[in-house]
Amino acid sequence: MSRPNPSYGQGVFRRRVRITVRANEARVDLEDANHAFRLALRHDGERVTALEPEFVRHPFTTCPESERHLAALVGQPLEELRRLRRAVETRLSCTHVMDMTALALAHVGEREFARLYDVAVEDERAGCTHARVVCDDRPVHEWVIARHMIVQPSALAGRPMMQGFHAWARESFADREFEAALTLQRGYFVAQARRYDTSPERDHPAVSDNMPDGVCYSYSAPVVQRALRVEGSKRDFTHDAEALLRFER
Repeated sequence: MSRPNPSYGQGVFRRRVRITVRANEARVDLEDANHAFRLALRHDGERVTALEPEFVRHPFTTCPESERHLAALVGQPLEELRRLRRAVETRLSCTHVMDMTALALAHVGEREFARLYDVAVEDERAGCTHARVVCDDRPVHEWVIARHMIVQPSALAGRPMMQGFHAWARESFADREFEAALTLQRGYFVAQARRYDTSPERDHPAVSDNMPDGVCYSYSAPVVQRALRVEGSKRDFTHDAEALLRFER
């Protein structure tokens, strides 16, 4: 069982996501404290022709194994994959790579496109967490959260940040604001890992986290029984946001 992180309350979880589209290719890059992934999606205008994830840095030894399940998307019509989460079962996939694939699919119709998201989730202080997302240097959402519920702004007070988030966000936002809200929520979820100290990594295999079965590939039985933490896989970008997407191993 992981111990509480003695430094929690003094830091900031940061995530940066970059989307670039050119001709018949969409690329998504993502980096945060726990992950550093690249993804290239290629298509012929109608169907996916290639889907190539790169697991630069990942928390568990088993994470890259999930790549083989993405093969089911190659050859599929782009339009049908808009409902991506039904295409590959959650327990067979890396949820972060699937989110990246969804972002790529959302913009494959663009001729030339570039977008950069920056997420910052401050450690909880006095019972509250401040979370914000910026798109291309312009603020989109800034929320105060307590007990996984938004408390500010008042118009969103009581909205959940965990289960049920997608439903209310879809009703409340559209286009870029909805995409930014999802990006912020994903960052908020991963930011909870800052609460715990998982060092030394050899003493904290995935099974010791007691996560619900099936939330992702590495947390699914029987994979979780052999998923070991990768030594030195964590980073702290509290004071160095510009280091994100440099992909330094």
